[in-house]
Amino acid sequence: MASWMNIRKGSTAVDISSIENEFPIRMARAWIDGSLVPGYVRLSSHVAYFVHEGQVVTKQEFQIFINGKLGWLEYEEGEPLPFEALQVGRTAQNEPLFIGRVEVEGAVMYGKVQRKVCYVATDRGVVERTSFLVLAIID
Repeated sequence: MASWMNIRKGSTAVDISSIENEFPIRMARAWIDGSLVPGYVRLSSHVAYFVHEGQVVTKQEFQIFINGKLGWLEYEEGEPLPFEALQVGRTAQNEPLFIGRVEVEGAVMYGKVQRKVCYVATDRGVVERTSFLVLAIID
């Protein structure tokens, strides 16, 4: 199953990331206004990025994904979300949240999947994608 490590402002975590872009990036999640929201962290800056209620939110206290028997499955607009998709969070209203992976301007980015849309926080705002890869439990 999935494992998560707590990161707090000022702490230094072991860099367990893989280089997927020009900087280390890792899946992350954090509590925001009663919702457990997935996103990503740039480990070089110890800042995590999330989309919550249509806005980019940054946090310095979060959890990073460290291991699990998981993989990525394709999701195309109009299809059901794969049964194997791993729920990694929830809204304050108990709506399930998943984590998606997309390419944005040549960089691999992670974001929350809610209602079959992947929302990614970027320096320029929120990017929405209706076709993406979703994190899933792989046997």
